[in-house]
Amino acid sequence: MKEINKIEKFLISGSESLENILTLMEKREEKFLLVVDVKKKLLGTVTDADIRRELISSGLNTSSNAQKIMNPTPIFSTDKEEDKWSNYFIENEIEHLPICTEDKIVKKIIQFIPKKNNLMKNVSVLIFAGGKGVRMGAKYSNTPKPIIEINQKSLIARILDNLINEGFHNISIALNHESEKIINYLNEKIPDNSFNFIIEDQPLGTAGALFELIKQDGVEENILAINSDILFQSNLTKFLNHHIDLENDITVGTAEYSYKLPYGVVHEENINQFSIEEKPIQKFNVLCGIYIVSKEILSKFNTTKLDMDKLIKATHEMNNSIGYYDIGSKWMDVGSEEALELAKKFINAELI
Repeated sequence: MKEINKIEKFLISGSESLENILTLMEKREEKFLLVVDVKKKLLGTVTDADIRRELISSGLNTSSNAQKIMNPTPIFSTDKEEDKWSNYFIENEIEHLPICTEDKIVKKIIQFIPKKNNLMKNVSVLIFAGGKGVRMGAKYSNTPKPIIEINQKSLIARILDNLINEGFHNISIALNHESEKIINYLNEKIPDNSFNFIIEDQPLGTAGALFELIKQDGVEENILAINSDILFQSNLTKFLNHHIDLENDITVGTAEYSYKLPYGVVHEENINQFSIEEKPIQKFNVLCGIYIVSKEILSKFNTTKLDMDKLIKATHEMNNSIGYYDIGSKWMDVGSEEALELAKKFINAELI
């Protein structure tokens, strides 16, 4: 844990505009701000997740401020509870903990810095990169979606960086549409790569390439499968350990997707009694395009063409073990031109 005593750069007022908040986030490594009053009393916190939620809900031209987007009930502690700080980080999955007086006046911030695990992983990786990208519009009609670049780095290169930095090394890439362009691009950008390319002569569905992969030698017992049109920050090692510990046949990755309703919501108890919830935040766990599948379960299927939802449903019907793992909120789908523009803003502000 790291103690931060110079907290002024983290403090903003409730009237701070979203545009200024984005600028502040771009200038610092810690994606965390404290909303305080003139006496430095804690009113709320703003994290990269709060900003992503607001931009997704209200669009790039939103005129929101800190008061609107902040978490008004943040986790905080006092010096008297120092022995509990570690538990606060673990139980609430937070990276920063404001330390306050009994009157909630902010004194310092404790930052949790997790250790990286760079050990080689006994798992095969398959990246699905064969889609046509029809939602990307005319502007990108000649560029396969996986190699569309944001700030000189493509979507698939960002995924590969995440994998390599965590020690994943047995990496295959499934291709169909414009496969030659993608291979040439990766060979140029990463000349010493050892990627195994699986070329689908015809589309095999969103899970079909898994069946092609297990026909090859050297495939590990578990396969980490990832869509190539997503951006994420998550500890994939923890995902893998979760899958192994629970002895799942398939573990589905989920991400937190939330948005704030622009209206107050009426909760009716009966005809004469109701309550009003002002602009509530709706949260959902959505499929994030990351899966871990056991080679054993794949070997039970006599097919080479199948969509992922059908694979999961069939596995469930065979009474095999299926679970899920929440990768958190640092995730977004980049399947459309509009989402790509939003992704550029997130990356520029280092929100993802």
